[in-house]
Amino acid sequence: MLSKPVWQEEKLGKYAYIKGRIGWRGLKASEYTEDGPYLIAGNHITAGQINWSACDHISMRRYLESREIALEEGDIILTKDGTIGRVAIIDKLPGLATINSTMMLIRVRSPLVPRYVYHYLTGDKFQKLVADKVSGSSIPHIFQRDMVELTIPVPSESEQHYIAEILDSIDSAIAHTTSIIAKLKQIKAGLLHDLLTRGLDENGELRNAIAHPEQFKDSPLGLIPKDWEVVKLESVLNGRPKNGYSPKEVDEWTGTLMLGLSCLTEEGFEPCQLKNAPLKDPKVSNAILHDGDFLLSRSNTRERVALAGIYRDIGVPCIYPDLMMRLSLYEKTNPRFLELLLQHFPVRRQLTSNAQGTSGSMVKIGSQTVIGVVIALPDPVEQVSIIHGIDQHDTRIREEEAYLEKLKLHKKGLMHDLLTGKVRVNQINTSASLSVKAEPS
Repeated sequence: MLSKPVWQEEKLGKYAYIKGRIGWRGLKASEYTEDGPYLIAGNHITAGQINWSACDHISMRRYLESREIALEEGDIILTKDGTIGRVAIIDKLPGLATINSTMMLIRVRSPLVPRYVYHYLTGDKFQKLVADKVSGSSIPHIFQRDMVELTIPVPSESEQHYIAEILDSIDSAIAHTTSIIAKLKQIKAGLLHDLLTRGLDENGELRNAIAHPEQFKDSPLGLIPKDWEVVKLESVLNGRPKNGYSPKEVDEWTGTLMLGLSCLTEEGFEPCQLKNAPLKDPKVSNAILHDGDFLLSRSNTRERVALAGIYRDIGVPCIYPDLMMRLSLYEKTNPRFLELLLQHFPVRRQLTSNAQGTSGSMVKIGSQTVIGVVIALPDPVEQVSIIHGIDQHDTRIREEEAYLEKLKLHKKGLMHDLLTGKVRVNQINTSASLSVKAEPS
């Protein structure tokens, strides 16, 4: 076992050109052009890379006004205002490019290696500085002197290259897996639409409206299988939806939790944003949830209102908030199938388009809107077949999401070990590299 290295720590400014402008001589959005030099802002950065197609453009005259922040390949940029601490490295320039006034340029020279410095700035030490800035100021800002004075360990250039290569490799695996998940979700959306408009025949195959038009009929929801029943949502509900209760949160543990609105997602129920409910509030008992309860958000942004999910017991009593509804279903109603229906765009649109509100950020739906939603129901056997088809796909998505979390945890551990010198690069077992999975078909 090699002993822990003693790396010299140096101020970043010793080996880097650092430049962050306060303004752009009055540059306005109205001056942006259709083409010309790229103008990068923080919202154009995703996972350390620039989304060039989303960037704005400026005139050559404006670009030449500030040559000190004109970008070169190998440059590192970070957000110093707004959402501070977002870091990217310029691997390849598609053309002339510069940064807007919220960004800072860092151009390192020997003995520092650009990709090593990039990874260091995404690591714990620098991100703690960012977190301190956010918590310590109402208007967080990274100053140029913060970066000039930032100390950074300086291994040999060859070791910096090795560290960067290892972290680049796991970043590639993370990006690839993220892409697979996105594609799987796109496939799911298409599959859900097909299953909820065409259904499955007795052989478990999607019905074909072109080959067998006699198997379909027109409906308020469009063309659907002729044996499906078109009904209003109230026909599968045992009573009207009931709003929850939102008492004031308390700091101490009371044994009862409150769900937050973010517990309902586009994929269903997720136990997150939980808060402590008060101990001696008699109204709490009326909002206690039971495993399998069906929930619907009645207020949120227009994009997130009317999200549905089936509550799953988390081992602690929970109540649902006033901005959610609980739907009581008849026993013959399949809650999972109803959850899929309410995730389907033609059905969701009935709810979101009727949401009311004067606020640009929050709108509401009423129980009358909910019970009036029109749905198409196949027979119970076909409902189960449709659920099975979606659940198989969901299982694949969850597997990829679990693998992605594994990759992220692995990267976090590697960054701590490699960027502190706790583990030297020649101690890494290169044969243990995580494999990259195939694209979904």
